Amino acid sequence: MARFAGGKAPFLRIANEKGENTKRIMRDFLIGLMPVILFSWYKNGIQVYLDGNINVYEMLYPLFFIITGGLLAYVMEGLFFYITSDKKERDFKGVLRKLNTSFAIIPGVILALLLPLYTPIWILMFAAFIATIVGKMLFGGFGNNVFNPALLGYAIVGFTFSGIVTDINVIFNGSEIIIDSYAGATPLGVLSSFRGSGDALSYSALVEPYGNLWDFFLGTIPGALGETSALAILIGFLWLTYRKVIKWFTPVIYIGTVFVISWLIGIIAGDSGVWFPTYSILTGGVMFAAVYMATEPVTTPTNPLGKIFFALFLGVLTVLFRFVGSLPEGVGTSLIVMNIFAIPIDTYSGIIRTKLTKKPGIAYASILIGVLLILVVYTLVASGSMYTANLSFINAWQVIL
Repeated sequence: MARFAGGKAPFLRIANEKGENTKRIMRDFLIGLMPVILFSWYKNGIQVYLDGNINVYEMLYPLFFIITGGLLAYVMEGLFFYITSDKKERDFKGVLRKLNTSFAIIPGVILALLLPLYTPIWILMFAAFIATIVGKMLFGGFGNNVFNPALLGYAIVGFTFSGIVTDINVIFNGSEIIIDSYAGATPLGVLSSFRGSGDALSYSALVEPYGNLWDFFLGTIPGALGETSALAILIGFLWLTYRKVIKWFTPVIYIGTVFVISWLIGIIAGDSGVWFPTYSILTGGVMFAAVYMATEPVTTPTNPLGKIFFALFLGVLTVLFRFVGSLPEGVGTSLIVMNIFAIPIDTYSGIIRTKLTKKPGIAYASILIGVLLILVVYTLVASGSMYTANLSFINAWQVIL
């Protein structure tokens, strides 16, 4: 006899096996984060300690920062449950029982991984409050949130405290270390300096200051705690796919879309090599978001066709915001926008799947594909105009205008 899951969403169709429920999914998700957590600790703590630049306590700080993010989210959610619960459930056991099915630690851990190392703890606390209380609990708790909670906390901090985080200087053993930040000397920060300059994009300017593309893949480049190592993220992706926690095609389509459009932008800019699109997917939060946030079951479409459209639009918007917008990243903004449209995409893609040969299905498919193509063309034109030294392209576009 088949078993049916009886808790809150999200549900996956593997509940006919013993132990296959939401709790198991969240546990496997945390395991999938472990390669990223361990690498970020090694890169920012252990390796720096082995080089003799910090002491043992400072070596533990990256791990402390990540754990603190999880604990802050856990405590804040517990306080929320205590304040809002009925008198009968307003005790330690009642709160723990709710926390056991709310998976409060996960948004906090992801939030810490999204932030630059040595972000002040008070900013992490504020971000955890936004993520947990505003982004999750005020919407009804686990399974009811519209936005990815960690992403919302990260975005608010990015917009409101970016100057504070950017200008942080930390003193270690009498030596000043400039901390990686949202718009500091990260690869995307360098890329943003080319916007509107008329200078051609070049491997020597964008990649060589950090080594080579292999260094980008391994994760030895500057960046937030969890976003730099594509290798660690790939290990997590393989685990989560194997355990059927995520669908493999969502990250692949998203990353592939960013790759292809970035490649076309590189061609427009006068360089047809694959180094630039490779650089594009290995910088910033593309890989991390593809595996750990674009696959989140609550804030993304549930049916396969909806997931495909979601990933395609997400890839186009990421490139658009990254190359045309005023911020150097683009991943967080595009994800928040797509979280808003997740339910409509899920609804209309469901109609397309069931009525593909009938008027409603054909109409909705045409609208989605048409909007997607318009966004692609606009992204290529706008990005090409800002990042190209190709005068023939600029002249041709001016003629069209």
